[in-house]
Amino acid sequence: MIRHFIHAFWDRWANFHPLLRFLILAVAAAAIGLVTLKPAYRAFKSWRTAHNLVAAQQAVKDTRMDKARDLSLTVLQTGNTCIEAFRILEKSMAALQDPRHGDVARALLSHPEGSNEDRLNAFLSLAPEVPLGLLGQAWTTLTPESQADPKFATAFADRLLAAHRFSEAASVLLAVPPAARNAAVNRRLIMVLIGSGKREGFDEAQRLIAAEFPSEAPEINDSLDLLEAIPPESLHAETLAPIRRTLANPKSGNPARLALMLARLDYASQPMRHAELLDEVIARWHDQEPVALARFLSDLGLYQRLLETIPAECVTDHPDLCPLLLAAMERNGAWEQVLALLDEHGEALPKCEELAHRAVASMKTGDSPGQAQAWAAAMREAKSSPLSTTFLKLHQIAEDAGMTAESEHALVEAIRLGRGPLPLYTDLRPLLNSLARQGRENTLLEICTIYLSFESGNPVLLTQYAYLACLNKLDEPKTILKAMEVLAKGFPKELPIQCVLATVYLCDGQPAKAAETLDRMEVDPAKLPPGYRAAYLTTQALNGRIAKDDPLIRDFPWKSVLPSERRKFNELIQSAKP
Repeated sequence: MIRHFIHAFWDRWANFHPLLRFLILAVAAAAIGLVTLKPAYRAFKSWRTAHNLVAAQQAVKDTRMDKARDLSLTVLQTGNTCIEAFRILEKSMAALQDPRHGDVARALLSHPEGSNEDRLNAFLSLAPEVPLGLLGQAWTTLTPESQADPKFATAFADRLLAAHRFSEAASVLLAVPPAARNAAVNRRLIMVLIGSGKREGFDEAQRLIAAEFPSEAPEINDSLDLLEAIPPESLHAETLAPIRRTLANPKSGNPARLALMLARLDYASQPMRHAELLDEVIARWHDQEPVALARFLSDLGLYQRLLETIPAECVTDHPDLCPLLLAAMERNGAWEQVLALLDEHGEALPKCEELAHRAVASMKTGDSPGQAQAWAAAMREAKSSPLSTTFLKLHQIAEDAGMTAESEHALVEAIRLGRGPLPLYTDLRPLLNSLARQGRENTLLEICTIYLSFESGNPVLLTQYAYLACLNKLDEPKTILKAMEVLAKGFPKELPIQCVLATVYLCDGQPAKAAETLDRMEVDPAKLPPGYRAAYLTTQALNGRIAKDDPLIRDFPWKSVLPSERRKFNELIQSAKP
């Protein structure tokens, strides 16, 4: 029977067309291959992934971070999302200062398999290097337990303190339960008091420092840092008497630093002995600890005495003196000395900072070509730097020197870079106002677009982006209108939001809705900024409340608004019926 079946099948098969036989064989071979080879490929892929992961772990142990990064990336690119690959990738990218490190740290922070330790490591990695808006977003994703953890809270508070957001830092620190507030939390609460810049804050800070002043290193150094942040004239001898006794008989610590802090307290409490105290300090520490002495004189604001005491030649043996002497020269207006110091010892500074200080000195000495050349070179150095903070450093140098254009230039480039400890959008107000006065709306729109990824829930940012996007026809008015109506409903009394909503209505061909929006706000056009006043006048003209050649429109200072505002509102006014 079987032989009969085989012969029958073979006869039938022989009668098939050759092409049909080929297709049947091809399908059968493919099916067999799929059944047998797919599991084999999966097993090979799994083996290769595990092998790469083990190799990546070994590369971390061997401190071959470039290899660890590449291998962990290979693992993740196969679709494997194991937590260990993210851990290795985050660690290796942090070591290599890879620009993608922030994205990986955020992925590790939100990984479903991540432990509390993983989240802490990711947050600590993010805290110093990402825009403050992104760090705030990451903070809101943490559990209440993590937000109450001193390690998380102090990391976030440090960024807020660096941005001079003292009330927000206090809120974060005070959310830590009293029983969990360790020395790190209390130290930052004292920094909040000092950062207030008020006499009451200085007084309370001194009381708290004196109440728990340690007697041994390294804790004593943290307390000394806090005391050095308080202006010398605000120190109180009575409050700090316990500290003085400890400093006079220390158990451990840097002798120079302890002695100089003692001298600082004496300097604050004994104004009649200033000259004598300074002579004693300089005689004792000039040769032993010139860097510590320079910091001491700089903290007291004695820049001329510092320059008289420590000549520039000392930088050869003590490179750390260079930034201290440079700052003293700049504070003292000794610009020729600045250039001489940079010529002799500029290599002690990062190249871009050296060039930026050259630009400042050239500006102060009236050398405009030298200023332009040095600043352009500094910006080129910053562009090739792997560090995300370089443009921000140049921005700070230029801002301190009163070089407004250069300061803005560096800040815009830092924002374009899109990484690093960028400030919040609200802190960009001086830059945004300056760009608006210059009519640089393309740059304004670019900044808004970049910051949307940092602060997607910021109503001010959303409003300004919607306004510029609508005027520049970046999106359909109806699309922008949907977002603005939701925003305006949430902020019914915010005049800028309502004015932008009215503008979007105008661009969408709904002047009656624009008039209704502004009427509800009882707008006084005389008190509106030029752009919003132009929108108000346009609304009145399109609704027939004033003529399109009314003196209010004819005499309006159109040069005071952005080009897109001028173009769009004039176009709408001309379309109004006579």
